[in-house]
Amino acid sequence: FKREAQSAAALSHPNIVSIFDRGESEDGTYYIAMEYLPGGTLKDRILKRGALAPRTAAAVALQIAEALRVAHGAGVVHRDIKPHNVLVTDTGDIKVGDFGIARAATSSTMTRTGSILGTAHYISPEQAMGEPVGQGSDLYSLGVVLYEMLTGTLPYDAETSIGIAMKHVNGHLVSPRELNPEVPEGISAVTTKLLAKSPDERYANA
Repeated sequence: FKREAQSAAALSHPNIVSIFDRGESEDGTYYIAMEYLPGGTLKDRILKRGALAPRTAAAVALQIAEALRVAHGAGVVHRDIKPHNVLVTDTGDIKVGDFGIARAATSSTMTRTGSILGTAHYISPEQAMGEPVGQGSDLYSLGVVLYEMLTGTLPYDAETSIGIAMKHVNGHLVSPRELNPEVPEGISAVTTKLLAKSPDERYANA
């Protein structure tokens, strides 16, 4: 946890939630103090308003990609990109939170069935298969977030988290444009490329 907190604290960028302090309390609990952003999460916005306008979705995705570019450049893979971790500022800009924390949390969250459900919708096929994750895994998760922003729905769903994970591995993808004809062909194609099953078929970097 200390190592992850350190790597996260080293990331300084307008699209990344700032970390002000980290340490250990008297009872031995580790803590991280981050900046407070009262605007709520991207997930809240989607649940309240449904799909975003394609132009808005593209602008948000670009800001997430910018955060990933900086993190990946510093050797930090997020591992848990989802709209719950994307915070909206007063000015409508976005900041990605929980950087580097995902790796420390994965060992506990993946075994607790309740908490994997939130994440299962956004994990890459390689994560679902327990294979090593890299920059491409974050890009896949960005693809899921972009898909959800464009359509108001998730690309894959099932009754159980295992079922969802398996659909990421071998499920058929319905393109965003098929679900929402207002989505331009270009951004639909970008989303589909991000959601390629093999990391090699996705973009090389953020």
